[in-house]
Amino acid sequence: MVTAVERELCTLHARGREAWPGVELDVATFSALASNQLDDGPFDDVRADDLYLAIACTARVKQAIIAFDKHYLAGLGSGLIRQGQDRAAAADVVQAVRVRFLVGDAGRGPKIAEYNGRGSLAAWLRVAASRAAVTAFRKHRRETALDDLAIVATSCHPDVTLLGMQLGSELEAAFRSSFAALAPRERNLLRYQVLDRLGIDRIGALHGVHRVTAARWIAHARKALIEGVRCRLQDRLCIDREELDSTLRQIASQIELSLGWLLTPTSA
Repeated sequence: MVTAVERELCTLHARGREAWPGVELDVATFSALASNQLDDGPFDDVRADDLYLAIACTARVKQAIIAFDKHYLAGLGSGLIRQGQDRAAAADVVQAVRVRFLVGDAGRGPKIAEYNGRGSLAAWLRVAASRAAVTAFRKHRRETALDDLAIVATSCHPDVTLLGMQLGSELEAAFRSSFAALAPRERNLLRYQVLDRLGIDRIGALHGVHRVTAARWIAHARKALIEGVRCRLQDRLCIDREELDSTLRQIASQIELSLGWLLTPTSA
């Protein structure tokens, strides 16, 4: 006896096949895969066309993947460009989305297999692309900061560079904890200047103070940050003060690079 759910799945299959006449997927395969994503109904809000194509992609139907590329992925790049991405970066993001949805990554299966037909498939992909673009931007910004720090390090006095390498994670931990210990306003001021790249006038306007006051506040925050790093390293490690001060002077002179490296998130 055919159940009500089976009848509704057959209806969804028929509607989906009608929407994608070149994509062949038998009703048994469709129903088996769709039942994993749907509850017991009703299915009035299910987008049969999107669900049919998504399940056909999950089943690795060649024509479904071609249609997915043509009708869904192809338009993502232009949308990202309108959001400010350059053409090459947009292409990289679209490829990352394609891999994630059709192949899978990080030990997970294809993301397309999670689609349940409720909500627009195109909108879901646009959100995924936007998030991937943000993640890629943050990763690039962090890598750029790391490259810049490496260049700075090679230009330092050999003894200073060696000490910085020896401190390694201790220096990073001290920097992070010192930043976290700053007053909220001080943290925000440094974020505005380093991460958001706002000028003194803009920062002053945000706080309703003259630019001279804003500049004084930022200088105080920078000094407090470096002093915090010094205190934490001296408490934890036995280091010659003169050597430590030389390293910290280098950090202070490149605080923008240090903050850009340590505070930029690596993911969304």
